[in-house]
Amino acid sequence: MSHDVFICYDEEDKDCAEAICRIFEENNIKTWIRSRDVSSKDAARNLTEAIRNSKCFVLVYSKNGKNTNYIINETDIAFSKEIPIILFKLDETSIPKDLEFILISKKKIVAYPHSKRQLKTLVKETSDILDRPTDDIKLDSNSVKTIERSNPKRKENNIKKAIGAAALIAAVLILIYLFVIVPTGQNITDSGVFSMDVTHVEVDELAKGNKYTIYGESYNLPSDSDRYFMNLQFFDDKDNVVYEVNSTADEFKSGIIWSGDINKGDIKHIGFKLTDMDNKILSQEDYNLGL
Repeated sequence: MSHDVFICYDEEDKDCAEAICRIFEENNIKTWIRSRDVSSKDAARNLTEAIRNSKCFVLVYSKNGKNTNYIINETDIAFSKEIPIILFKLDETSIPKDLEFILISKKKIVAYPHSKRQLKTLVKETSDILDRPTDDIKLDSNSVKTIERSNPKRKENNIKKAIGAAALIAAVLILIYLFVIVPTGQNITDSGVFSMDVTHVEVDELAKGNKYTIYGESYNLPSDSDRYFMNLQFFDDKDNVVYEVNSTADEFKSGIIWSGDINKGDIKHIGFKLTDMDNKILSQEDYNLGL
């Protein structure tokens, strides 16, 4: 079978790998996956040929695949044949030394906490490698839920706490809208309320530290966007700010909020704020890198 992508995974992660396969094929990306396509007669040769005939290699990785020999072997074949590799991480497990050298400069996508957004990124990055870029990405809801269930933090969530937090946030937003946004009108354009959010973050490892490229979306960008300010704070695992960036909102171009090198390798999350000239917060979020 002619295919575009080879999916590599541990058997314990088969449900997630098959969910990714369904999403790929829903977006016209032909996929080879062991659970469906391997031949029982000569499995090793069949796997090797499937990797060599791929245009892209997607490694679905979690704690289940740590030190699994065939994952290491399959990835090594793709690397030796110079096939583009994308790492899709399902949890926080670090990459073993056997794979670290191969994957150090490869594209990395973390499945949590925003699985739907990250799956779109996976499809987009794969489509770009195949030279078939697309913005019309389809996501099967059942497949997305399968990936969301792999979130390592999922079991820590408490339903009552979630409902209470949602109610509190809703009340605060209503109060902000009624007593801040509406009276001042400072972040309202002809199209509605001006805001920004972070969609995803790319991290490329350097000899010292990392290069961070932060992508985002703006909503109802006003003509005087230079009167609005963005603040990015990079936190380590002890919640200390190790780097900070300030700029005007009009520097937001082509989906990239900011890109730069930071000589720190232990950054765990990024805080983002959009404010007006009176320092009133219009958008705010915390992006967990999950590295």
